[in-house]
Amino acid sequence: MAGISHSSPMTAAAPRRRGSGQKQAEKGAQLRAQVMDAAIDCLAEMPYSEISMEVIANRAGVSRGGMQYYFPTRLDVLQATVGHLHRERLDIFRNDLSSLRHGDDAIDHIIDSHWRHLNEREFRAYQELILAARSEPELADLLSRSYSAFIREWHEIARELIGWDADKPGMALGGNVAHYLLEGMAYGQIGGQISEQEIETLLDYAKSVMRREIKETGR
Repeated sequence: MAGISHSSPMTAAAPRRRGSGQKQAEKGAQLRAQVMDAAIDCLAEMPYSEISMEVIANRAGVSRGGMQYYFPTRLDVLQATVGHLHRERLDIFRNDLSSLRHGDDAIDHIIDSHWRHLNEREFRAYQELILAARSEPELADLLSRSYSAFIREWHEIARELIGWDADKPGMALGGNVAHYLLEGMAYGQIGGQISEQEIETLLDYAKSVMRREIKETGR
């Protein structure tokens, strides 16, 4: 009997410990997500030089101490935020391609939706990071490594959903012309260097380049 009464409390206590640990992990994951989303908001709305750990913590609605438990330095916050930002952009890209309906013009859909997103929160935040990286080597290295992985995943999504094969030189060239042309246009908008009419002309040009490469590669 002594053995039975001794083991019962131990058996009952184990689920409470596991439940407490799981709850703590969920709380930590929620705090990290709040901080990363707040950092993206800050990057999209204010100059990089004004974004401190305190500013991010205030925007996230968490204590600075609580934030620093998971992100000891600003570079730690940025590293996590860049990964989070790229995942969000890849999810947007996948959702755009997945929403392509039978009978839609795929090239119109891809270019128009991509241009729309280059004017939204996620890319504005990425723009600010790129500009700041000119004077911060650690940030530049972080962005370079993360971007390489981002583009590989981008190509895999395009291959999976619309058969765009970036391993084919012609398709790779057409995709790169369109991709970097649109990103350059987005940077041109920052200083009002490009008009709406010029944007429409260049969007049509990007579409024509992609159509030509698809035709020449037989897809």
